Order: sequence, then structure tokens, then C-alpha cells
Amino acid sequence: MAATTRPIPGIFSKVPGGYAQQINEQTTLFVPDMCAASFNPDTGDLRGYAPDYEALEAAKAPAVHADKPGEYSYCYEMQKAPTGCDFAADLSYYGKHYFLRPLRDDLPQLHGRGISYDEKRNTYTVTLRAYEKLKEQYRIRYETCLD
Repeated sequence: MAATTRPIPGIFSKVPGGYAQQINEQTTLFVPDMCAASFNPDTGDLRGYAPDYEALEAAKAPAVHADKPGEYSYCYEMQKAPTGCDFAADLSYYGKHYFLRPLRDDLPQLHGRGISYDEKRNTYTVTLRAYEKLKEQYRIRYETCLD
């Protein structure tokens, strides 16, 4: 994975284990040696390593096209979001319901037992049982965490 370098603003000086910039009498910014790409002692300019975000995005697996009803789960860090989905789903903190966000304006209004609509946020709160039934009718993308 290629890393690029970017300037770190300020004037730094070399200290044991890294580089320091005095911000005020109580605060010093410290950059460890392993984070610094280059240092110019004459000017105090410091360049640090930064990820190449374009290369990271290009390395992701291509997006899956949702062509039939179901749940299309993906991991944002490793894959691009599926295309052609009707709703985006997020599991609630305690895992007792889902939040569904419509991805298109032409979708019909959802209604039924276990489904409530928040007009302010344009989101549906859906119980686990209702979510299982909605997966049979709609294409739903669900983002998972890498950890």
C-alpha cells in the first residue's frame, strides 16, 4: 500500500524520539520519528506520512448489483456499497429493531405491524420480525463493521 507525504503545519525542532512544536507555554505538539517522512532542520518544515485515499478506494471490491429482493451486506472498508437497493438498514444499538432509510423517492410508503415512520428524519423504525418480512419484498443494503 503506497503512502503519500503531507506537510505538517508549523515549525518543528528535533527532540529525542521525534519532533516537537511549542504551541504555548503549556502545550507542545509531538510527532514521533515513525510518523515523520522528512524533516528540514534549517526551516523546521516537517512532512508526515498520510494514506493514499484514492488507492484505498480503488482497492475495494467492486459493488454488487442488487437484482432481486434480499439483504445485501457489505463492509465499507473492503467493498463498495451495493447498487440498485431500495433501502439502507442500520441495526439499533441494543439490537431490538432496525432503522430503514429509503434510497429512492419513488418507493411506496411502508405500513403494517412493527413499522413506524419518522417524517422528520425520513426513516422507518422496524422490528426484527417486520425486517425479516421486508427482506422478502425489497432490496436492502446493510453495512457491517470491519471489527
